[in-house]
Amino acid sequence: MKDVRAVSIVGGSPCCEATRSLKGQRLLLTQGVALPLAICTMPQRCKCRYEKYSDRRAIDDRRMFGSTERGALYGISERRNAETRRPVNR
Repeated sequence: MKDVRAVSIVGGSPCCEATRSLKGQRLLLTQGVALPLAICTMPQRCKCRYEKYSDRRAIDDRRMFGSTERGALYGISERRNAETRRPVNR
């Protein structure tokens, strides 16, 4: 199973432009982003920290448009009638 744990970098006060550009972005834990960032403009005063997440995705629900029907995921319309498929005896 793939490791999908993630972190985001939260800037302290004050924070550099490099940290502000990563605001809200989740990075895989396996990417190994070190603090202070390599392009940090104030590494001696850096107060940035990691915020940990169990998953890289912000939203757990991966269904499209909230649908649970398989055909809706692929844009397939329902061809079956709601009624029975057997002909009515007359």
